[in-house]
Amino acid sequence: MSNPFGADVDPDAVPDPMTLVRAWVGAPDRPLVMTLTTVGDDGAPDARHVHLFEVADEEIRFHTDARSRKAAQLRADARVTLAFFWPEPLRQLVVAGVAASVPTATLDADFARISRYLQVLSWVNDDALAARPAGERREVLAAFEAAHPGPLARPEWWIGHSVRPHRVTFWRGDDAGPSNRLEYTRRPDGTWETTRLAG
Repeated sequence: MSNPFGADVDPDAVPDPMTLVRAWVGAPDRPLVMTLTTVGDDGAPDARHVHLFEVADEEIRFHTDARSRKAAQLRADARVTLAFFWPEPLRQLVVAGVAASVPTATLDADFARISRYLQVLSWVNDDALAARPAGERREVLAAFEAAHPGPLARPEWWIGHSVRPHRVTFWRGDDAGPSNRLEYTRRPDGTWETTRLAG
């Protein structure tokens, strides 16, 4: 099987962590879902899967609905953990960081880049619609699509967050030997400390 993670073939290599994140995640147009864990009102973790939008130089970006529970949790406590898993060839990536709101201009540009289907969903898919039967939900979606054939503007409740990591952990499986983790922790001056850990 070919290695889908670029040049990450040397188990002893210690590249820049965000460079390695981008290598593992792949091209921006490659659909990818990640686990987003936030802090709930009761202080307990709350997790769900969201679409990764982009890995920039120092941040990982995703979008959500401002009316959602996760958005409320992020407003109350911006600490998050992101997790990715690839069963072949045995890779796991865990990112701990703090989420910040994406500026409006960037949001508008991001919205223009997502699929037409996701744009339409962002306009019509709310809790009230979710409570209706499946057939009615499909009819509402189709009716909105027919009534708005041109480009869609971003609804005000479609927001984004960028996560600046302070810890990044790469887990590599090894069929021929012990698995291991390469963990990066950001120092106060912005540089990274690396540690090898058992898998």
